[in-house]
Amino acid sequence: MAEVPEVEVLVRDLREAVVGRRIEAVTLPQPVAVRFPSPEEYAGLLAGRTVEDAQRWAKHIWLPLGADLALEVHLMLWGTLVLAPSTQLIIPDTMIVWRLEGGEDLRLIDKLGYARSAAGAPEVVIERLDLASLGPDALEPGFDDAVLHRRLQGRRGVLKTVLLNQRVLAGLGNRDADESMWLAGIDPRRSASSLSEEEISKLRAAIDQVLQEGLALR
Repeated sequence: MAEVPEVEVLVRDLREAVVGRRIEAVTLPQPVAVRFPSPEEYAGLLAGRTVEDAQRWAKHIWLPLGADLALEVHLMLWGTLVLAPSTQLIIPDTMIVWRLEGGEDLRLIDKLGYARSAAGAPEVVIERLDLASLGPDALEPGFDDAVLHRRLQGRRGVLKTVLLNQRVLAGLGNRDADESMWLAGIDPRRSASSLSEEEISKLRAAIDQVLQEGLALR
């Protein structure tokens, strides 16, 4: 599973290696990887556009290509992005190839075939993928005890399930939630709303520690 630290590391690498470069062409060894628009439209929209930034939206990779176009990538379970020379053999697990200026490809690879991408006007992509419904991001500087308390308050579900709900809190995957609760010494079967202020503070600190460790280990 590609958890948030892995996605964040990839986004940071993209800022260094891809931002500012033009997409010369797009090939689709596995057209099913494109959510929308049609594979033909997708390739046509992206060709000739320059990657202006690389951002992370929970587990979504967001690449603005100008005010009128954005490219989104979701790695799902086992997907990853690889920068490779354009002359390098394309392996069977490759789903999308973005040919970049300078003789390199950015390649979406997924041995299970679940990874997906979308492109379009930013507001359209946000609406169709329901990105606006995502909760606050656990890696953002503003994520503190008060934010976590508000997100858990009144939630009757078990803590583990609530923490994995990206509409409650964006940025935690299965592994990171487990490690955070273990570190904080909190039973994942507890009701989310049953945590005391002290337990919320411990959990918030544990979440931050686990995510930062993940980033440090790439």
